[in-house]
Amino acid sequence: MLHDPSSGYSIFLSYHPCTGYQPYKSGFPLLSRTLLWYASLQINGSKGGSAVSLSKKTVHELVSDSSFPLFLLLVGAFFLTVFFRISASVVLPLEGVRLGMSASLIGFISSVHFYAYAFLQPVSGVLHDRYGPVRVVTFGLLLTAASCLLLTLVRTPFTLGAWRLLSGFGVAPMYSAVLVFQAFAFPPERYCFYAAINLGLSSLGAIVSVAPLGFAIDTFGMTATFVLLAAVPLLMSFFLMTKASKDPIRLSSAGKADGGLLSILPGILKAVLFVFKTPRLRALQTLWAVSSASLLTFQGLWGVSWFAAAFDASPASARFWSSLVSVGMMMGPILTSGMVVTPASLPAAMKKVSTANALSWFFLLAAAWWSPAVWVGGVGALFVGMTSGMRGVFSLAAITAISPAGKRGSVFGAMNMTAVLSAVVFQWGTGFIIDHFPGAVPGTFTAEGYFAGFLAVACAMAASLLALKPLGSDPLHPEPGME
Repeated sequence: MLHDPSSGYSIFLSYHPCTGYQPYKSGFPLLSRTLLWYASLQINGSKGGSAVSLSKKTVHELVSDSSFPLFLLLVGAFFLTVFFRISASVVLPLEGVRLGMSASLIGFISSVHFYAYAFLQPVSGVLHDRYGPVRVVTFGLLLTAASCLLLTLVRTPFTLGAWRLLSGFGVAPMYSAVLVFQAFAFPPERYCFYAAINLGLSSLGAIVSVAPLGFAIDTFGMTATFVLLAAVPLLMSFFLMTKASKDPIRLSSAGKADGGLLSILPGILKAVLFVFKTPRLRALQTLWAVSSASLLTFQGLWGVSWFAAAFDASPASARFWSSLVSVGMMMGPILTSGMVVTPASLPAAMKKVSTANALSWFFLLAAAWWSPAVWVGGVGALFVGMTSGMRGVFSLAAITAISPAGKRGSVFGAMNMTAVLSAVVFQWGTGFIIDHFPGAVPGTFTAEGYFAGFLAVACAMAASLLALKPLGSDPLHPEPGME
C-alpha cells in the first residue's frame, strides 16, 4: 500500500505471490466505469469506522486492481445465487395456488434449496481454500443451468422440489467464493469498499427475481422463461473457464491441492469446531444466522404473499413494494462503502447495526398491521433491507478479522451452513404458523397468519441481541485453534 499524505489518497497495487505487483489491464472497461460511478456514490463514514474521502481518483485506484475483473465475475455468480434463492417467492405461490398446496408444503419445498445449500457450505469453503474459487464456481454454474431446465418439464410438487434441491447444490459455492477471493486479493482495510460492491450488486438478483421475473412468467410462461434463464449460468461458466488460470489463490500456495477429496473432511470438522468453541465467532454466528434467516423468510418466500394479503394489493403491486427489501440490501452496503474498518471499531459498529436491524422488523410489522397503504409497508421493507445489508458488511469484516489467514474459506463455509440451516427452520416454522390461518381459496392465507408468523421472526431478532454481550468491545484479532 502506498499513501500520499498530501493528497489524502491511499493507493493500492495488486500483489500476487507468483507474479509480484502488477499494473492493471482491464478487460471490462465499460463495467469498470460503471462500478467507478457506483462506488463513488458514498463519500462519508460514521462512528463505526474511520471515514475517508472516496474521490473519483481514489475509487479508480481501487477498481484498477488486476484482480478486479475476476472479482466481478464471481460477484456475478453470487448475483445468480441470490436470484435463484429468491425466485421461489414468485414461482411457488403461483404453483401453490395451481396445485392447491398447503403453506407447510410450500415452505418445505422452498427449504429443500437451503438443505442442499447448507450441506455444501463447509465443503465448498475447504474446496475454495484448496482448489481456488474459480474452478469450484464454474462447476456450480453448470449445475445451476441444469436446475433451470427442470421447470421446463411438467411441474408437480416433486419436480418443484427437485428444482429447489439441484439449484441449492449449484449455487452453494458462490457466496464463500467471493468472500475468500476478496479477503485474499485485496487490502483488508478496504474490506467495506469491496464488500459494498459484492453485496450491492448481488442484491440486484433479489430485485430482478421478484417483479421482473413475475412479469416474464406472466408474459412468456414458465417454460420459456426458465429456458432463457438456463443460458445465463452456461455463458458465465464459459467466461470463468477462460479466467481459471488467473485465479490468484490457485497461483499461490494457498490454492495447492493436497490429497484427495476425502482429505477435506478433517478441515471441515476443524472449521465447525473452531466456530463453536470461539466465543466471539459464536456471537457473530448467532447474529448472522438469525438476521439472514429472517431476511430469507421474507425475501425468499412469504414477502409477496404477505403484502398481497395485508394491503389487499394486486400481485404486481405486492411484488414491487415487497422487493424494496432488496433495494435496501443494495443501499445498506453502499452506505458503508466509504468506511475504513479497523479491528477496534468493528465491535461498536456491529452493536449499532444489529440493534437497528432488529428494530426494523418491528417497524415492518407495525406498517403491515396498522397502515392501509402498501407504500408504507414498502418503506418498512426498505428499512429491513438497508439494516440487513449494513449488518452483512460488518459481520463479514468481523469474521475476516477473527479467522486465521488461509482458513477463511473453511470458516465462512461452516458459519454460512448454520445460517442457511436457520433459514430452513424459519421458513418451515413460519409456514407452520401461517397454515393455521387459511384463506377463502385453497393455497391462500390471511393477513393475520402472516403477521403471526413474522411476529415470531421479530421476537427472534430481538432475542439475538443477547449475543452482543460475548462479542465485547475489545479490538478483534485472529483467534488460535485451527493449526
